[in-house]
Amino acid sequence: MSTSRSSSRPGRAALRAVLALLVVLALALLGLYAFIRARAGALQAGAAFTFDYTVTSTASEPSLAYSTLRSLDALTGSVAGQSSGDSLYLAWYNTPASAFQSEQAPGPDQAFTDLYVKDGQVYLNVRQIYRTLLSGLTAQYPAVSALIPDWGLGDYITQAQLARLLNSQPAVSAAGGYSAAAFAPGQMQRAYPEGALDGYLYFSPRQETGDVHITIGFPLRSLWSEFFHCHVLVELPGQGLRFELTGRALPGEYDIQAPASVMRDEDIDALAAIFEAVRSLLAFVQELAGAAQ
Repeated sequence: MSTSRSSSRPGRAALRAVLALLVVLALALLGLYAFIRARAGALQAGAAFTFDYTVTSTASEPSLAYSTLRSLDALTGSVAGQSSGDSLYLAWYNTPASAFQSEQAPGPDQAFTDLYVKDGQVYLNVRQIYRTLLSGLTAQYPAVSALIPDWGLGDYITQAQLARLLNSQPAVSAAGGYSAAAFAPGQMQRAYPEGALDGYLYFSPRQETGDVHITIGFPLRSLWSEFFHCHVLVELPGQGLRFELTGRALPGEYDIQAPASVMRDEDIDALAAIFEAVRSLLAFVQELAGAAQ
């Protein structure tokens, strides 16, 4: 019993770290959109965008969050979505943005997860994360598929529910302080980040943002071109992580609605139990595989 319990705790902590990072990055991109739409009139109504992203470690030793992203083959990938006003939709893939131009572009069901920001509320597709984790587990250990717990819950959890699930993870608490107003032109200051691209102007919020540092860059020519090119740097010193996103936004009008399948507050404990059961199952299977060798 003690072995299973100790094995599941790191797995649950890893899940907490990744969920928190997804929320922080989503709100950073919402701030980006609020910033650029004030400068590019064509983006006032809304935009569709794609970004390639890269994750690097800034710590002397890789953090738990970095190690988890590496194990999920998610240190590089892409983000695609739409924005409208203060509403946002994002889907995360571990494939590059160039895949969206091919005949075999990934669909929403192939995303690592997706996320909505609507009326100030964040909705994260935790069921898709569960499916992604299980697909890797069953591919490695096909025999365990019959032992995996059924879902039976809502697909999305809110930011408040996420904070409860993560036991008020600091990254989530810091993200909760963000708003589009923080990225208004009058609230931004010039920045000169390491790794700046040639010909790009960079800005960062003046207000205190806790353990999340966001810098937004764009070339002046984007103000008059069809596409608005962007370079976004998100640093999380407490997690020892740096995210770099490079991509473009295309003007458009989109109707973004909150997801219909949202988990009930009373089901958060059941969600934690499901992930705990999967982690315990994985530890048990790995122990058997080790014994067989």
